Amino acid sequence: MTVFYCAKCGTDLTGDLVGLPAVPDVDDPDQGRDEKTGRARSTVPRGRYAIDPTP
Repeated sequence: MTVFYCAKCGTDLTGDLVGLPAVPDVDDPDQGRDEKTGRARSTVPRGRYAIDPTP
């Protein structure tokens, strides 16, 4: 499992996470968008993480 820590103080920022092999695709980026903030919904399930190879 993986835990992300603060680079400065070392405090845990997350609980145990499981890596995904790839960033999940988004069918419709506007589906599920928060109406107040305009933020798109997360594509990575809670408790998981993914690394984008093309930042």
